[in-house]
Amino acid sequence: MKNQRTVHIINLLVLLLILLVGCGGPEADTMADNVPGADESVSLVPEGAGGADGEEIAQDQGDFAQKITEFVEGRMMADGLPGAAVAVVRGDAVVFAEGFGFRDVEKQLPVTPETLFHIGSTNKSMTAMMMATLVDQGLFDWDTPVVEIDPDFALSSAEATEAVTIRHLLSMQSGIPDDAEDDFDVDDAAGEDLFAYVKTVPLLGMPGEQFSYSNISASLAGYLGVMAAGGRYPDLYTGYARLLRRQVFDPIGMSAAVVHVSDAETNPNYGKSYVIKAGNAVAAEREDFDGDPLAPSGTVKANVMDMAAYISTQLHRGQAPNGTRVVSEENLRETWKPDLENYAMGWEISEHEGHEVIWHDGAYDNYVSVIGFVPDLNMGFVILANSEEAGEGLIDEGPAFLIALVMDS
Repeated sequence: MKNQRTVHIINLLVLLLILLVGCGGPEADTMADNVPGADESVSLVPEGAGGADGEEIAQDQGDFAQKITEFVEGRMMADGLPGAAVAVVRGDAVVFAEGFGFRDVEKQLPVTPETLFHIGSTNKSMTAMMMATLVDQGLFDWDTPVVEIDPDFALSSAEATEAVTIRHLLSMQSGIPDDAEDDFDVDDAAGEDLFAYVKTVPLLGMPGEQFSYSNISASLAGYLGVMAAGGRYPDLYTGYARLLRRQVFDPIGMSAAVVHVSDAETNPNYGKSYVIKAGNAVAAEREDFDGDPLAPSGTVKANVMDMAAYISTQLHRGQAPNGTRVVSEENLRETWKPDLENYAMGWEISEHEGHEVIWHDGAYDNYVSVIGFVPDLNMGFVILANSEEAGEGLIDEGPAFLIALVMDS
């Protein structure tokens, strides 16, 4: 999935059959305690339904959950992944949501659907959704020149300064190169400093001419949204955190999702991330911090249930599972439209067996994630893992496995 890799499902399942014999252990012991249990979590049988048809449906859904469990546990065992959470959305229901392994290996605390993970760059699509709500409010259009929002905004080229738009920034075609981040002092800077720094960055070309994946570009867009919304905040980072909650988290019902790592650390369900040393999972040193100037490009911490609600809102064209209209279908769809390198606004666009897949992966603070949805199958997926190096296999292979499973069910 990542970088449009082809996943050979048949070969993977053969491997899993080999691994299944050893798939027990602590992860399996905690499975039944996770929300709300494998069989129950995927059952679509109406309450009170009975008879042969109802039993057959329940069995089918149990098989669906079992196949996901076997796949995830097999991949985790093969790679030494400490913990993960997976959700599948079909229609208006979360048909699978489960935690695997441990959020704290030393204390043997299990991952549950309430466990917070850092979601990395999957955050970019949330920034795009936030911006779409502001377009709905008439504060700007996707193709409004940035200087109309912030007259002091400038790139290193005067011509590019006048031309660059919000769409350019979110779709990675602003001309700002990926490696510009290398010379930006992230640890000692604020969001405001991005605007001074970008004036000095040599551009790859005029906006709209070249694709270059840039955390700086996406972060500038999010902060411009804060400016356009006109609130008074002590700083842009705080403004982004409050605006994202107001426009996205609260309307969708993402009650556990946070921007500040200090808020995440007060949640007993926030665990650790891990690196693998000599085959053992070792707690990684924290990289995340309050005030991160690149926050709009990837600083959110959320659990798999919040992320499933977010994907459901995408599938339902801007309407949250609670019935709230979060964003118009028209402007949400704009964020899905690919341009250079098949990249849209916070989303990558690819194809799996003739079906369009709208997705994004992310990695930060030694967590790794992938989210996405397939509109014509009316399904979506969330995969979160707490080790970047050990989670790569699950993140790369999981989406195609889950899509194929839905297609076959």
